[in-house]
Amino acid sequence: MLPVERIIGEEGLATVDGGLKLAMRLPWYRSLPFSTIHIAEVQIDGEPVDLSNALIDFDGAQWPLADNGEQTNSFWFVRDSAYLVLPDRQLAAGSEHDVTLTLHVSPPYIPGMTRNNVQTATLRVA
Repeated sequence: MLPVERIIGEEGLATVDGGLKLAMRLPWYRSLPFSTIHIAEVQIDGEPVDLSNALIDFDGAQWPLADNGEQTNSFWFVRDSAYLVLPDRQLAAGSEHDVTLTLHVSPPYIPGMTRNNVQTATLRVA
């Protein structure tokens, strides 16, 4: 899988205090502001995950997923993982799950273009 096709980060899925976090990679060849990224859907074992309370965690900062479109000054660098934090979602450590992540990239320098990205992986909860 080419780096621009991989959107689930190698760090995978892990438990955090009160929930889960999913590592994500930017499927683009250059860094972009977070405002140009739309996380459309997450499924775990075929079931959609409610993203209404989800957070983005990146480089020591955290913000609600609902506010991601306002993050024009926060840049996602192509070599870094960002994390989608799913509060109140619990899975047993060591269990394996099929995770599907769907996100859309709309580079600001290509007006009207949206690249749809979907990846499914079987992940062991760390």
